[in-house]
Amino acid sequence: MFEWSRLLRFNRYLGQNGRNEIDYQWPTSKFPVISIRTSAGRGKPKVAFGLVALGDVAIGLVAGGAVAVGIVGFGAVALGAMLGLGAVALSGGLAAGAVAIGDLALGAVAIGQSALGAVAIGENALGAVAIGQHVVGAVAIGERVYGLVAIGEHGFGLVPIVGDFIRWLGGLFD
Repeated sequence: MFEWSRLLRFNRYLGQNGRNEIDYQWPTSKFPVISIRTSAGRGKPKVAFGLVALGDVAIGLVAGGAVAVGIVGFGAVALGAMLGLGAVALSGGLAAGAVAIGDLALGAVAIGQSALGAVAIGENALGAVAIGQHVVGAVAIGERVYGLVAIGEHGFGLVPIVGDFIRWLGGLFD
């Protein structure tokens, strides 16, 4: 018979100096579907393994914690195959965070195929400082550029330093 109380109960241990630790694996510790493990910030960080893993260091399909690795990862440092959300986020799909690296990157510093951020680096980039092939930004550097200061092969800006403009300007004096 399935026991809901066992599923919802965390095994809390009161350790030395009154610290709480959470150590929970369901259905068993040998093969946890859900694993929640934390040292509550004291002592050696605990590693949580499971399909759903939460803890100091979490590894699973869905992972959350200070360091998280999974298909979907969220935490301070998040590595996700499809989605990474965190202060530092790395992903093969969508990455969002202060520093984001992924196919689609959103963050203060965004690096990816498509990047959106204060500093955006990618094939398609949009940001205050944008570097890439097709870029829009206050300072735009790339092949096709649009911005206040435009540096590149084609494009326009308030201060255009583009190949097209330089060739046009040189043509005036020929």
